[in-house]
Amino acid sequence: MSHRKKVLIVDCDADYLIALERHLEEEGFDTTTTWDACEAMALLGSRQFNALLVGEHPPEVKCGEILKGVRSRRSVPCIVLQAATRHPFEAQYLSFLGAYAVVPKQKIKEVMQKVHQSLKNSHGASAGAA
Repeated sequence: MSHRKKVLIVDCDADYLIALERHLEEEGFDTTTTWDACEAMALLGSRQFNALLVGEHPPEVKCGEILKGVRSRRSVPCIVLQAATRHPFEAQYLSFLGAYAVVPKQKIKEVMQKVHQSLKNSHGASAGAA
């Protein structure tokens, strides 16, 4: 029985998915990746994840819709990966929708830091889920 934390990554850039997956796995995480937001929603409904990383513009479903779906569960911290710097109100809006953090996707170290921070902060809420 694995005690490794499980992370779902959703992004439409396959090269980025592979790179981020590699970083997470090197740090001991189990990862599931998809570039399909509808598949991500189905995975969230059928499996237990400790964190969700989602690109700001997944195909088929807007990032905000994913956040609204995750918000109802309150058990999965969601980190939004932004491709470019946006207006500060956009980050506030994504936070309002339920994003734990909004991070520039090209800053892998910062993404990893937010993943660790989100798991540490939600440890008490997800201690029974493995």
